[in-house]
Amino acid sequence: MENGAKNKKKLHPALIAVIVLASIIVVAAAVVAILGTNLLNRINRTDPSEALVSDQTPALTDEAPDMTPTPTRSPAPASTQAQTETPATPRPTLPISEFYEQTYLTDEQLAKMEADSVDENVINVLLIGGDRRAHSGGYNSDTMMIATVDKNNGRLKLTSLMRDQLVMIPGIGYGKLNSAAARGGVQLLFDTIYENFHVKIDKYVMVDLYTFVEIIDKMGGVTLKLTAEEISAANDCIAGLNKQLGVDYLWDGFIFADPGPVQLTGKQALGYVRIRKIDSEFVRVERQYALLGTVFAKFMRMGATKQYDMLYDLLPYVETNLTNAQIVSIATAALSLNQKGILFCRLPIEGLYQNGKWEKHFVFFCDLPAQSLKLNEFIYDNADEPKAIKLSEPNPSLPPRTPNPAGVTESPDAEGTNSGSLLDG
Repeated sequence: MENGAKNKKKLHPALIAVIVLASIIVVAAAVVAILGTNLLNRINRTDPSEALVSDQTPALTDEAPDMTPTPTRSPAPASTQAQTETPATPRPTLPISEFYEQTYLTDEQLAKMEADSVDENVINVLLIGGDRRAHSGGYNSDTMMIATVDKNNGRLKLTSLMRDQLVMIPGIGYGKLNSAAARGGVQLLFDTIYENFHVKIDKYVMVDLYTFVEIIDKMGGVTLKLTAEEISAANDCIAGLNKQLGVDYLWDGFIFADPGPVQLTGKQALGYVRIRKIDSEFVRVERQYALLGTVFAKFMRMGATKQYDMLYDLLPYVETNLTNAQIVSIATAALSLNQKGILFCRLPIEGLYQNGKWEKHFVFFCDLPAQSLKLNEFIYDNADEPKAIKLSEPNPSLPPRTPNPAGVTESPDAEGTNSGSLLDG
């Protein structure tokens, strides 16, 4: 037990765990309503104006630019084009327009988004990953997703808001999206999302945890389809993780399997979702979705007793401003949809952004109004049929190809061995 506690202190925050765990709490929260409100009393309650606020200057991450080719900006669809008539008065200068062309929305489009934002049949909850126990720098919200229960269209939806989008932070000015909460709490993050994307949110779930590996292991692992290149890259990430944890044998936990469906432990799953250098940050988001969908499906297929045990262990790590009554209400709404899958969306949207530098930091310059329209259409209007999530049977594992741990004196060249978030590949 002491070793486990020690490892938790050494482990940097695995922010992808927020997606997995918070989505289980919000999207699969029907279990809570069924199994009893005593579980809900294990959740921490915090005022949004206080959550994630730092008294230090927020840290601006400056990862290597995404290597995905910058798309050529395509004209907005006819449904999103602003009126062509010359306005009677000069139009105001839109934020970010000095870096990237912005779309002027019509009064009708803005009015519809405003009306949608108060639709009681659509419930939006912001899922946040942040490390308030960080020992240096500000507490950026590096993982942000909007979980949606759309009762109008009978859909569960999840929107990833990538952290490096340059936005207008109310009362402050330009900044990366992930820095808003560090500057003014979750409330300022709410305001920033509304200012830039026209989506009103006042509910959040935040997870500050060191337990990604333990949670996946508690579920008995997950089976995901990996290519040979992904297996190699994941093993590089695992070696880096072992170095961060002080594990002498850096090949500990390596994946030994043929390409195809592979049974992953918690450490191996973490290595998988850290992969970025073989492709891009955007493909990494797709891997996160694959992991989330698998975890969601596996969790929903568990027996009630095991679900209860998992939630009992999870909930102390959850912070939210939702009341018990609100959680039960959301749980009931999600349960009534009887969905077997989740619809996913990601901002920035293809064709509406380009990579760039702002104050020497890598950012995404986006057409914020056009993105807002697309996001609102996804949240409030999209009724696509989600793909059913199927659990795969894994290929047989292969024998380890490493020397005896006691005889290892050198480690493989690993990516991601620098200090920082475990998700920074």
